[in-house]
Amino acid sequence: MGSVIVTAGDPLGVGPEVLVKAIKRLGLPVTVIGSIRSLKKACESCGLDMDFTPVDEPTPLRDSVPVIDIDDFGVEGSGPTPEGGLHSYLCIRKASELILGGKAEALVTGPVSKEAVNMAGIKFTGHTELLAELAGGRKTKMMLFLDELRVSHVTTHVALKDVPRLLKEEEIIVTVELTSSFLGKLGEPGKIGVSSLNPHAGEGGLFGDEEIRIIRPAIEKLIDRGYEVEGPIPADTIFLRAMRGEFKAVVAMYHDQGHIPIKLLGFNRAVNVTLGLPYVRTSVDHGTAYDIAGKCLADEGSMVNAIRLAFRLLGC
Repeated sequence: MGSVIVTAGDPLGVGPEVLVKAIKRLGLPVTVIGSIRSLKKACESCGLDMDFTPVDEPTPLRDSVPVIDIDDFGVEGSGPTPEGGLHSYLCIRKASELILGGKAEALVTGPVSKEAVNMAGIKFTGHTELLAELAGGRKTKMMLFLDELRVSHVTTHVALKDVPRLLKEEEIIVTVELTSSFLGKLGEPGKIGVSSLNPHAGEGGLFGDEEIRIIRPAIEKLIDRGYEVEGPIPADTIFLRAMRGEFKAVVAMYHDQGHIPIKLLGFNRAVNVTLGLPYVRTSVDHGTAYDIAGKCLADEGSMVNAIRLAFRLLGC
């Protein structure tokens, strides 16, 4: 069985508790990168009896959870803090170091706060961007995954007003190529639907011409290269068509266009997948939820599915 490492996320968020609940529920062999102290606190709040053993690298253990223990600086309280942000950042760096060094095959990440990491004086826009940088600046794209709907994104963490400027033929082509590769690894190749940017797919240029200038030419090039792809399709119908089985995946042009249908369908089930890294990376599709942290109220479904999908992509 492949080696999977999991970061626990911000120690003041719900990451530690959804992780311990997921490990208890799944019984799959993972090595955690986080704070043993925060994991024990999560077990106490959830009434779980679990043993944790400090290790230096991914190590299979039978009766205990192996943990690469990263200092959480004794952080207490709630909400984003510099200490919690620094801890989160150090966990991500350690995970990247281990997996790029061949010590593991897949990475699952818990929820972190971009605000907290930046409070620590570290410029940070998200897991995906940092992991891509640490992997040598690889071109990556974000996919949100449900069994019934998979959505990749051409652009993500940028202001909506900047999306038209950032929309390029090559970015659309790369997104479709990475999505197609992922579907192949999943064992589910098939047609990919590409969304429009503008209402009614621009209505022949009346509501914007990005479909004419950028999206359609990209799709034509992809078809010439042998990809099974269709578009641009109006965003108000493409997800319905995907749910009816017409597409194995959808390519959205921007963050909220792709996130809204996924979170509406499966907020506690969806998984974030980074396409383009030299290893498998999945993540929960929710944030730190500081307001309910420490109360054992957070649903572990997304973490459960993120771990399951990581093993599935490794062929386990």
